[in-house]
Amino acid sequence: MKQAFEVKDKALLEAAELILAEVKAIGADEGETWVSRSALTEVYYELGKVSMVRTVFSDKVSLKLLKDKRKGSTTLNSFAPQDIRLAVLEAWQAAQSAAPDEAEGIAELEENLSFSAGEEQPDLDAMYGQLEQLLKDVRQDFPKISFDSIGIEHNFGEKLYANTNGVRLSERRGLYQLSNMFMAKEDGKTSSFNYFATVYENPADRVCDENRVRRLLDESQRQIETEQFAGSFEGDLVITPGCLENILYYVADTYLEDGALISGTSPWKDKIGEQVASPLINFELVAEHPELPGTSMLNGDGYVAENMPLIEQGVLKNFSLSRYGAARTGLPRSKNSGGTYVLGNGDTPLEEVISEVERGILMGRFSGGNPGPAGDLSGVAKNSFLIENGRITKPLSEVMISGNLADMLRNTVAVSQERENSGYWLLPWIRVKGVTISGK
Repeated sequence: MKQAFEVKDKALLEAAELILAEVKAIGADEGETWVSRSALTEVYYELGKVSMVRTVFSDKVSLKLLKDKRKGSTTLNSFAPQDIRLAVLEAWQAAQSAAPDEAEGIAELEENLSFSAGEEQPDLDAMYGQLEQLLKDVRQDFPKISFDSIGIEHNFGEKLYANTNGVRLSERRGLYQLSNMFMAKEDGKTSSFNYFATVYENPADRVCDENRVRRLLDESQRQIETEQFAGSFEGDLVITPGCLENILYYVADTYLEDGALISGTSPWKDKIGEQVASPLINFELVAEHPELPGTSMLNGDGYVAENMPLIEQGVLKNFSLSRYGAARTGLPRSKNSGGTYVLGNGDTPLEEVISEVERGILMGRFSGGNPGPAGDLSGVAKNSFLIENGRITKPLSEVMISGNLADMLRNTVAVSQERENSGYWLLPWIRVKGVTISGK
């Protein structure tokens, strides 16, 4: 919910105003601060029982000041006035020895606003009930699954951005999150570890009602015994939604964000308005979405975030640049520089996406180093299955894949009708042609 600027926890506003007053008093030209307070309530299950129930309170402060375009910054975990004064002095001393940077600055005053979503107080009874129901459902429907750990947490926080230009923005948000690690076991054999995390506002929801959760648990049971193949081939890659989130992170980091554009290494640096991907690709950063409670309305550099397309029908529409990245490159500042991804669904049912693969793999997870500056990617496909003649035939031991991120987007030939939702992302399956797949 959007409203006129208001801070419920006055300690945040008092700390922010003291920081900015100290920044001005010490002689800085400009300054900004993020001040936040959060409460994390966690129920943690491991070794067959609830091992921990706790609530952790946290205060965090970060501040930046500028003098003649020289930056000093620091962080602290206290709102105490004496600690704040020492932190401002520390940032001031750092600025004295810093090199000037003409791109440095702070957010301009637009409209001071506040945002809120979710519940402030956790429902511990519902959290316990959700854990018990998950364990019961898994024992009944997926008896080979063994959980290494399960964490159910409620996180409520309020954060405030303030600067010497008069900008004041705040956000209050309460969310539940369930995360875990699990494997499948039978007759002394085990699958590799897998995991899922889901973010939501209602702890009464039944986790095993999610198709995504049921799919992951079922696939792990089918991966207790895996097979290998010899040699390598060029085939199709069907990428699952959770794995696609990882691939899209690489795409954003390699082609669209501050580092790649400031350094000039992005092959897309001059491609705004040009076709960079298959017309099936519609990739968006979102600040608010009715199906995604894990979004945030505030960018990290002191602006209100907006929904923003990155790629529409394969055409590059926007970069994901912060205020600083825009100033360094001379490009426009982006309306969203966050990481909440939505990829539009396609017209092809998932069953048909798979049925059109002559030979390839269904990739559930990717493990590898960061791509090279051009987007060259190489790593291990985990939790994956071989596809032959349009059918998923057998679970695979770890196999290598190699390709190029830009080529993968250009060579996307199908996007599923179905999508999965983690609360932080909403993504389909995609089918990519021409990827090198290698066995032992």
